[in-house]
Amino acid sequence: MSINIEAATARLNQKLEKEAEKSAEEMAKRADFKIQIWFRSDRSMHKPVAYSLSFWESGKRLHGGGDEMMFICRRHSHAPKLKPFDVAMAKSKSVRGCDGLISGGLADSGVIVCPHCHVKHKPDQIGDSIFYRTSIDQAADVLAKWWRKLGGRADLYAKYNPTDPRSIMMAQNYDYRTAREKKGLTIYPLQNILKDTLNGATLESRFKSFITA
Repeated sequence: MSINIEAATARLNQKLEKEAEKSAEEMAKRADFKIQIWFRSDRSMHKPVAYSLSFWESGKRLHGGGDEMMFICRRHSHAPKLKPFDVAMAKSKSVRGCDGLISGGLADSGVIVCPHCHVKHKPDQIGDSIFYRTSIDQAADVLAKWWRKLGGRADLYAKYNPTDPRSIMMAQNYDYRTAREKKGLTIYPLQNILKDTLNGATLESRFKSFITA
């Protein structure tokens, strides 16, 4: 039986092109960032909820060996405020900073320069987390705001306090040590976020469903 070399080559090239397109699409949907919400109090639909947000660059630590935590251009309340001249020259939004996110790799030196407003900070003057106390609806809005600020390229991670049903469920399914370390971790991947919102759901409604599940 003879083989048509040209036809076989053409079929192989088409297959390779399709695989390359598929890989490119999957790479495009991979998140560059992670937003972590950590509930410090019980979740409630009626009472204010305490939580913190932190932000990470995916796979940036040690040349792909892990995630790199980002800093926030917002000085601590006890840190020296920016001087009026610094605010004017750097185009900062306030005397504490612009709330821009700063790559953790820029913190290796003694001075951290915000790439957004160009304000200079010492590493101990700014932090890597923001604490909130809001309603659960407002928490979803806050997440959506930061997600958009990262260009819509972030996974969502949620952690919970030890008495939360998520932590208790993890302890029952695994063990208490795992639950204590993982803090009931749940993940909302970027691909799922994009898929859900393409079907017509709002970002805020999807994020509310995620943090109340």
